[in-house]
Amino acid sequence: MTLPAARRPELPFTPELMHGILLGTADAPGADFRVLSYYATAVPLGETVRKTAKEIAQTVQLSPPNTGKSIRRLVEEGWLEVSYRVGRVTFYRVGPRVMTLAAQSPEEDSRPAVASVSYLPGVYEAQDL
Repeated sequence: MTLPAARRPELPFTPELMHGILLGTADAPGADFRVLSYYATAVPLGETVRKTAKEIAQTVQLSPPNTGKSIRRLVEEGWLEVSYRVGRVTFYRVGPRVMTLAAQSPEEDSRPAVASVSYLPGVYEAQDL
């Protein structure tokens, strides 16, 4: 008997999450941020990016060796994780560090209101006819 794969709860990609990723990778080479940004934005958070490292390198305009090195560093640091392998090709998704940041990002509904509406007293009172 086979069981369906456990699906992660869908988390939104927010500006706060992008800011957290930027600050978390500030001491890493710039290529790491570009590669991680691609993985975080190419598909919904937590899903596998079904592109090879070579395809990603072309998309973010990096050399394939630099992209491979960035992916290895990001996996070691928990920003990416292996999703599955097909032959010699490995596919990745965002790792636990990104998912933790996403879970900490405030939901849109909890953001403070930008404006409020109030009515002036007496303006909307019933008029005698």
